[in-house]
Amino acid sequence: MKKLSLYDRINAASLTMVSPEWRQVRSAQRGATSFDIPSVAIPTETRTVNGRTVRIAEAGPTGAPLVVLLSPFPESILSFAASWEALTASFRVIAIDLPGFGASEGDRTDMSPNALADGLAAIFEELDLRAIHLVGPDVGMGAALAYAVNHDTGRLASLVVGNGPGAPGPFKLGRLISAMARFGALRWTTGLLGAGPLVAFTTRMGAIRHRPSAEQIDDYKTAYAGRAGEVVHWFADFRSKASELANRVPTIEVPTKIFWGDLDVLFHVSNAEYLHAALPNSELQILPEAGHLAWNDQPEMFQAMIVDWVEGGYRTIGGSDS
Repeated sequence: MKKLSLYDRINAASLTMVSPEWRQVRSAQRGATSFDIPSVAIPTETRTVNGRTVRIAEAGPTGAPLVVLLSPFPESILSFAASWEALTASFRVIAIDLPGFGASEGDRTDMSPNALADGLAAIFEELDLRAIHLVGPDVGMGAALAYAVNHDTGRLASLVVGNGPGAPGPFKLGRLISAMARFGALRWTTGLLGAGPLVAFTTRMGAIRHRPSAEQIDDYKTAYAGRAGEVVHWFADFRSKASELANRVPTIEVPTKIFWGDLDVLFHVSNAEYLHAALPNSELQILPEAGHLAWNDQPEMFQAMIVDWVEGGYRTIGGSDS
C-alpha cells in the first residue's frame, strides 16, 4: 500500500513556501479537533465510454433519488468515504472519476470545465442517467456548472457545487494556484515532482479537521502515478477558462446548492458569495471549521446538507414547489 513518503512531505513543504496562507491553515489546524477518515469499502468498477475507461462506484436503493458524485483533484471518488454509507442509505449514489482524474483515463484535452462537461454528457448517456442531483466539489464544480450550461437537456434535477472554479466576481485563489495558472515553468516543475507531493500538499493545505485514510492515500497516489505532468495542465490559462464559464453561469436555472469551507485558502470563500449572487435559483451554505476539502472536514454537515436538499429542499428554490 502506497503511503506519503518523506520525499512527498518534503516537496509538499516546499510548495507551502510559496503559499503565504499556510500560517492561517496551520493555526486553524492546531485549534481544531482532528479525526481520521474511516476505512469504507466503496465498490468501484470500470466502464468503457467512447473508447475510454471510466471508474465509477454505485450503491444504494435503485428506486431512490439519484445522487451523482464527481471526483475532486488530486483525490478520487474515494474522497467521499466519510459520507458514502450515509448517502447510500438514503439514495442511489453513483460516484464518477472524471475523465483524466482519479482512475479514469484521460489526457490534456480533458483539462478544462467544457471538456469535462463533454465527458459527463457521454457518461450520462451511456448509463442512461436522469433526474440527477449532481454533486461537484473542486474540479467537479467546474464540470457540473459547464454541463448545466452546455448540455443539460432535462437530465438534471439539481446541482450541489463548491470549492471550485466557475464563480464570477473577483476570482480569489491561493498564491500557488495563481502562480501555476501564470507560469508554465512552475506547472512543469510541479508535474516533475509527481503525484505524492501533490496529494501531500492538498492534504496539508486543504484539511483542517480530517486526516485521510491509508486506503485513500494509496488510491490517490496510485491513480495519479506517472500522470502528474498531464493533470497539472488543468491550471494552464486557468483564470481565462474559469472566467469564460463564470460569464455563462447566470443562465443556469437548475436549483443549485452552493457549499464552501469557511477556511478554504485555495479557493477563497468569497467566491461562494459571488456565485450565489450570480445564480438565479441558488442557496448558500458555509461549512464552519472546514478547508478546501470541506466535505471531509465536516462530513456530518455535508451528509445532512445533501439529504435535506435532495429530499425536498431543492424544490423550494426560486419560489418553486414543483
